[in-house]
Amino acid sequence: MAQSFSEMFLSPGTQAALQFGLSLTSTAFSKSALAQQSWSQWESETINAIRRATEIDKQNFRSYEVDLENWLKQSQYVEQLRQYESKLSQQASELKTSTSIAALKNLERQFADLDAKFYEEEAAATIQLEASRNKAIADAASKVASGQVGRTVQRISNSYHQQWLQNASNRQITKQFRIADKLSAMDAAAIDAQNKTNSVALYNPRPYADPVQPLAPIPTETYLPKEPSVSGALSILDVATAGLQATQNYIDMRPPQMTQQRTTTPVAPAAPAAPAAPASGQVTTIPVVPAQPTAQ
Repeated sequence: MAQSFSEMFLSPGTQAALQFGLSLTSTAFSKSALAQQSWSQWESETINAIRRATEIDKQNFRSYEVDLENWLKQSQYVEQLRQYESKLSQQASELKTSTSIAALKNLERQFADLDAKFYEEEAAATIQLEASRNKAIADAASKVASGQVGRTVQRISNSYHQQWLQNASNRQITKQFRIADKLSAMDAAAIDAQNKTNSVALYNPRPYADPVQPLAPIPTETYLPKEPSVSGALSILDVATAGLQATQNYIDMRPPQMTQQRTTTPVAPAAPAAPAAPASGQVTTIPVVPAQPTAQ
């Protein structure tokens, strides 16, 4: 399989470092975008909540203004009705007062007429009684003047005296009847005056309840959304995760022989056997062992 450009020209360490940086950059960009999106959404929800609360406050205030205007109109109308009822009551009181005054004046005139009639009848009876007495005296005097004396004159005098006493007794009885008639007529006149006064009734004003005054609207309680807890900065966990991934990729991208050399423990070569002691006059040859490369 063909190798990529980075695998061809870059060492595994460089590739791991580059991948580590790209991973951190990608994570930082992703977290920054997520944080920006969360804060933008929070800001939008906050603005919408404030706008809704403001709109509700406006509607409540407009409704309060309408209710307040209606309350003022109803209050004025109720006050006008009360004034109207008060005028009706005042007019009824004035009418009753004038009717009572007229009835009392009429009663006073009736009492005066009854008194005048009573005294006129009393005077007429007295005059009639005195006329009867004077006639008896005159008749007796005329008899005496004509020469009649004695029992004739005495009889005439006794006869007129008996008639006067009878007239006086009748006058006394008639006077009592006239007094009773006068009192009855006065009672009837007083009752009639009272009936005329009572015929006009006082007017009781109808009560009108005051309209209920509307209360001012209460400000709307606004519950703003909770601020997001997302942060756009890289955390230690992000750096550690990116480092682990870069390390794992570095291990995966190393050549197999390097991996085998790192994973296999080298064995030291066995020491060569000591050569036998040379005989006298012989040269000893020591073999040379090539050095093993050390793992880097």
